[in-house]
Amino acid sequence: MAARRLRPSLIDEWPTPFDPRYELDWSRPDYSRRLLREHLDQSHDGASRRRAVVERQVRRLRALLPPAPARVLDAACGPGLYALPLARAGHRVTGADVSPAALRHARAAAREQGVRARFIRADLRHLAVSGAPFDAALLIYYVLEAFPRREQPAVLRSVARCLAPGGIAIVEMRLRPDQLPGRVEWWEVTSHSVLADRRHLLLGDTTYDARRNLYVLREIAVFDDGRVAAQQTSAWLCPFDRIRGLFARAGLQVTAIHDRWTASRGTALSESVLVVARRNGPRQAGTMARVQKRGATPHAAVP
Repeated sequence: MAARRLRPSLIDEWPTPFDPRYELDWSRPDYSRRLLREHLDQSHDGASRRRAVVERQVRRLRALLPPAPARVLDAACGPGLYALPLARAGHRVTGADVSPAALRHARAAAREQGVRARFIRADLRHLAVSGAPFDAALLIYYVLEAFPRREQPAVLRSVARCLAPGGIAIVEMRLRPDQLPGRVEWWEVTSHSVLADRRHLLLGDTTYDARRNLYVLREIAVFDDGRVAAQQTSAWLCPFDRIRGLFARAGLQVTAIHDRWTASRGTALSESVLVVARRNGPRQAGTMARVQKRGATPHAAVP
């Protein structure tokens, strides 16, 4: 909501998850530009992980992906932090995102690095990508939770439709945030944020409803002329025991759930998990045979 249209009295004391009045629009040009700045900021992991973390995670992805040159879809790719190193490793990568600034950065970085990768603008809810089907698709950094519970099966189904039969989806999911149920508040005076490029007071709060598996991060900017702006990002966190059912509704069979980015088995006690699922289809057995023949370790089955 634009700053000139908002009054403090209109902002609820507690946020409503997925409230369309305040939910962050990743495709809005000014937000897109400011979010890119946060994606590239190496002082925090708030929008994207720092380079050293991304490098470790890319190594893990390479162990899970089919051998190069696999056709890989990086859904919600942002500025290409994962797509570009995977392309350098020999994969044929297509990145899809709604952010115009992030896509411009990814394309420019690909040119500068001499990397062949394609970046397109697309909404995950009705994903249509020329060049499909893909051998693998990625949803990294809790992308799925940004959609309401009722929309998540359709988002997964949209991604699954881009996969060849037997293709795999690798999805990072958070089971709980790093706070106890309830509310945490903070504030700072800052020169810029996602809401503005000039000095303002930034009020923030995070609310976690463990019963409904809902988490909201909200920011409110207060300017020296009395104007106010607000935005929030909401999340529905799928419980561990519902993950396989969620993926099954999208035509995906879960083959492994890893504890975070490790090779250890994920459990309901994990804070986050990396889910590996395979699109149902006649090529599934053949794909697994090719992976084993080329020396890769097949994904462990989830009991």
